[in-house]
Amino acid sequence: MSLINSLRWTIRKGLWNFIARRKYLATVPKDVTSVAAVWPPVSLIPLNDIYPAIPITDIRIAKRVPADEARVKEERMMARLARLCMVFSPMQAGSPPVSPDPHQAVDEAYGKRHRQAVLRQAAAPEAAPKRPLQPPALPPELQGTPDLGMLALRGPYAGYLRKASHRPDTFEWNLTALGSYSHQTHLYAPWAQVLFKPGPGHASLKAVYIQCELGSIDPGHAHWPMAVRIALCAATTHTALVRHWTWTHLIGGEFFSAATRNHLPPDHPLCRLLWPHMVGTHASNRLAILGQLVPEGDFEAIYSLTYSGLCQLLGKAGQDFNLRVCDPEEDARQRGLLDSGLPMQTYSNCRRIFQVMLAHAERYLRLYYADDNLETDQPIRNWLAELDRLIPNGLGLAPGPLTCAALARVVARFIYLASVQHEQFGTQLWNYQLWTHTHPVRVYRDGRRVPEDVYQRLVNSNYILNVVRSPLMQDFAPLALNEPACPDRQRQAEQAFARFLLDLTRLQRKMARTPWAPWALYPADLEANINA
Repeated sequence: MSLINSLRWTIRKGLWNFIARRKYLATVPKDVTSVAAVWPPVSLIPLNDIYPAIPITDIRIAKRVPADEARVKEERMMARLARLCMVFSPMQAGSPPVSPDPHQAVDEAYGKRHRQAVLRQAAAPEAAPKRPLQPPALPPELQGTPDLGMLALRGPYAGYLRKASHRPDTFEWNLTALGSYSHQTHLYAPWAQVLFKPGPGHASLKAVYIQCELGSIDPGHAHWPMAVRIALCAATTHTALVRHWTWTHLIGGEFFSAATRNHLPPDHPLCRLLWPHMVGTHASNRLAILGQLVPEGDFEAIYSLTYSGLCQLLGKAGQDFNLRVCDPEEDARQRGLLDSGLPMQTYSNCRRIFQVMLAHAERYLRLYYADDNLETDQPIRNWLAELDRLIPNGLGLAPGPLTCAALARVVARFIYLASVQHEQFGTQLWNYQLWTHTHPVRVYRDGRRVPEDVYQRLVNSNYILNVVRSPLMQDFAPLALNEPACPDRQRQAEQAFARFLLDLTRLQRKMARTPWAPWALYPADLEANINA
C-alpha cells in the first residue's frame, strides 16, 4: 500500500472506529418495566415500501415506529451515517491483510479506545448490572484445524445438526440452499453439506465428508482444510443473516411485537407478561436496517453474497421461519436428535433456560386464568389468531381447547426468541467470528487473509451488537397489574416475577460453579429483548 493510500486508510479507519465507539456509548438500556398507557395499532407493510433502496418485498415491518419507543434522533443519525457510508465508505480497496497473528489482529482492530468505551459504559450510573464485554475468547474447538464435530454439539452452530435421512447412524449440517444465491466471484460460494459419524459410545462426533464448491471432500483429501473453512463460512453466514437477523429480528420479533400491540391492551395481564420482551423491537429493527441492510451496509461488506443475493436470501428465508426452533426439546425432536445419545451440551444448556421461562409463563398465567376460561378471553384469542396468521408455519398449537400450559409454551417460545436466541445467534458470535484465521466469514479463492477493511467492519459490527441492553435478570414486579379490588393477586403477580428472577439466579449460580466457556449461554449475560 502506497503512503497516500496508507494515510487514507488511517483516516478512514479512525473515523469509523470513532463512530462505532460513539454508537456503543450512546446506547442506553431501555426501561422495560413501564408500560405505555396507549398506543395506535401497528400496520405492517413491505420493507421495500419504507426503504426503496432495499429490494425486499417479502418481509413486512411496521409502517411507523410506535411513539413510546420511537428514537427519532437516533434514526436520523443512522440515516446520515448510511449516506456518509456511500460518500466516505469504511471500505478501501487494496487495504492490507490482517496480521497473520490472530491475537495481534484482534488487538489492532479491537483496540484500547474500544475497550475503554466498554469500561466507561459499564461504570455509568444507568449501566445494567451484567458482565462488561470481554475481549473475544478463542474457543478450543477453533484452535488448529476447526473441530466441526465439536462445533456441531456446542456453540452457535449446534442448531444445524440433524439426523441424516437414508443414512443410518449419520448426522449432517445441510447448508446447500445457500448455493442458490449469487456471491462475489473472488470468494468461494458459502454453502456446504457436512456429514458426521458418532464416535465410540456416541460420546463425540467426527466430520467425515464435506460437499462444497471444491467437490466431495473427505479428511484425507488435500483440500480438506479449505473445505472445513468453507463449511464454517456457510454456517456463520446463515447464522448471522438468517437465524439472527431475519428470523429473530424481522420475523419473530417484529410480528410478536405488532400482534401484542394490536390485540392486547396495556392493562391486560398477558401484555404485562410479554411487555419486557418486545418493547423497543420496531425501533431497534429500523436502526439495524440502516446500519446493516442498506446498500454498502455491514452485511454486504462482511459476507460473501452480492447485494442482490443477500436480499434474495433474506426475502426467501423469512418463509422458512419456524417458531419451534425456540423450543429446544421440540426442535431437537424435529431434527431427530432426542434419542441420539450424543453429548449435546448446547441443547442441555438451552433446555434448562427454556424450562425456567416455561415455568414462569405458566405460573403467572394461572394467577389469572383456568383452562376453562381462557376461551372467553377475546384479546388472547385475537392475539393468537394474528400470530398464527403472520408467522410462517404458524404457532404450532395443537387442535382443541386452549389450556394455560399450551399458552405458556407459546409465551415461553417468544421470551426465548427475544432473549436466548438473540444471544446465541447474534451476541455470542463475538467469540467466534473475530478469529478469521480459523473461522472465516468469507473465503478467498487465492488463499489470502481477510483485508483490514473487511475485518475492521466485522469487529465494529460485532462490537455494536454487544451494546448494553436491559438484562433478563432483573425484577419485573413493577409490571404487575395494579388491582385495588384484588390485592392478593397483585401481590402474587409480583411474587411470580420475583420467582422468575430467583430461578434465573439459581441457574446462574449453578453454571458458575464450572469454568466459563465461550459456547455456554449464561442467564447473567442474557438480555430481556432484542432492543438496541
